[in-house]
Amino acid sequence: MDSDLPVGKIDWLASYPKSGNTWMRMLLSNYFSEQDDPHDINKPGITNGIASSRMLFDEFLGIDSSDLTAEEVKTLQPHIYKLLTEHNRQHHWLKVHDAQAMLPDGRWLFPPAVSGSVVYLIRNPLDVTVSLAFHDGHEDMDRAVSKMCNRDMALGGEQRAQLRQFMGSWSDHVRSWTDQSEIPVLVVRYEDMLADTISELERVIAFARPDKAVEIWRLEKAVRNAAFDKMQTAESETRFRETPSKAKRFFRNGKAGDWKNHLSNEQVNRICECHVNIMKRFNYGL
Repeated sequence: MDSDLPVGKIDWLASYPKSGNTWMRMLLSNYFSEQDDPHDINKPGITNGIASSRMLFDEFLGIDSSDLTAEEVKTLQPHIYKLLTEHNRQHHWLKVHDAQAMLPDGRWLFPPAVSGSVVYLIRNPLDVTVSLAFHDGHEDMDRAVSKMCNRDMALGGEQRAQLRQFMGSWSDHVRSWTDQSEIPVLVVRYEDMLADTISELERVIAFARPDKAVEIWRLEKAVRNAAFDKMQTAESETRFRETPSKAKRFFRNGKAGDWKNHLSNEQVNRICECHVNIMKRFNYGL
């Protein structure tokens, strides 16, 4: 690599699934778009996929990741992100659902040296539970509760399009990103995005791009074009490629407090017992 050329940095859009990551990506894509029309929900926009993309891994290393064990893949992932910053010499966003982790050899899975910032999206775990049940297609709330409390929880792997993503429990995931001090992190609550979308989007852009002035007309355009009803309409007209095959739709509800319509008292109590400390820390009371 030519030492005179700038090295890119990755800004991580990190979250436990169903916490607002897609919405934030759509907001940012519409903000930075030079078009007046809403950004196509099926086009990358400001992010070029997800950190766990098997295709990204295979293309950069020139090997078939399906021939490797999950542990072997994980040891190579930090190198992939280094290569990515050498390939793209600007600040760029990348979605991630993995928990941040320290590898056995002392390296971070998502290396601080190639990172610019972390925007961590968090949502009331009671609503995440309900959203997961619908997203996974089974609509079994007990099963979703168990998933949220499972400290060994992981996604992907085997022959799937995404590499194995270890997440742990909801609280484990939140701590992994918000308690690390190696990469600057901004926590954005989904509920605050609902209450004042413009202000939260402004916070994100000012945090991740401090060298650029935030433009109010772009904020207004982004919020207008990424309105939930518009994304629902777009999904109805052209199926969203990220919608799981068993799910009825991706953009289902988008509201806070929907857990009251789906969870029993026993299920609510179990989630609260599993996650009481993190819920208190981020102001998720009943």
